[in-house]
Amino acid sequence: MIPQGLIEALRWMTVIPMPQQKKQMNMTNILPWLPVTGLVVGLCVSSAAWLGMQYDVWLGACLAVFVWLAITGFLHADGLADLSDALGASHGDKHRFLAVLKDPHIGSFGVMSLILLVIAKLILLKILLSHGVLWSVMLIPIWARVGVFFWLQLPALTQGFAAAIQGVSITSQAMLWCIILTVVSFFLPAHVWFSPFVLWFWYLFLQRRLRGMNGDCLGAGIEVSEVVLLLLFL
Repeated sequence: MIPQGLIEALRWMTVIPMPQQKKQMNMTNILPWLPVTGLVVGLCVSSAAWLGMQYDVWLGACLAVFVWLAITGFLHADGLADLSDALGASHGDKHRFLAVLKDPHIGSFGVMSLILLVIAKLILLKILLSHGVLWSVMLIPIWARVGVFFWLQLPALTQGFAAAIQGVSITSQAMLWCIILTVVSFFLPAHVWFSPFVLWFWYLFLQRRLRGMNGDCLGAGIEVSEVVLLLLFL
């Protein structure tokens, strides 16, 4: 039987159809399952890549990128676009930064960030698939979602979703997942061991540049971390 926390996590973080729960969503039960949603995303991405590779490696990379973005409902990509617009338009003005961050419309900075995101994932995946590094790609979405545990420790920039879940204690789960992933990564090339530092650098960016986080920052962090991890896996 699938745990209720996992069902809610999949409903929240993916577009995979899951049964509706009668109880109200409890973030204390949901957050520890975020890395498992990363595993599901990784399995779908790797399967799409393998299917496309039966014809051509470029098709494999293209299908993988499409599934990677679509299975999350483009939620994290939207966060990256919003954050890019806010950073590009604020010119150091915090009030303008927050105003643009809340604006649902996309600007030129957001469009460019999405274009660069797709290009980066497509090319990096193509290179990885050409070298037979397929199933290890599953680790990347997991690592990226473990980062959410640490980024949530920062102050909330706005009174939105991130602020509502900020008080949930997930430190022990974060450390456990880091240990598990580090042990698994031990059987891969040594540079994969640097994956936690990718998450740490995004934490430092949010802490020093923005002095906090919100839902868009978390989504953007997942997308940026996935691209950097793809590069690291090369």
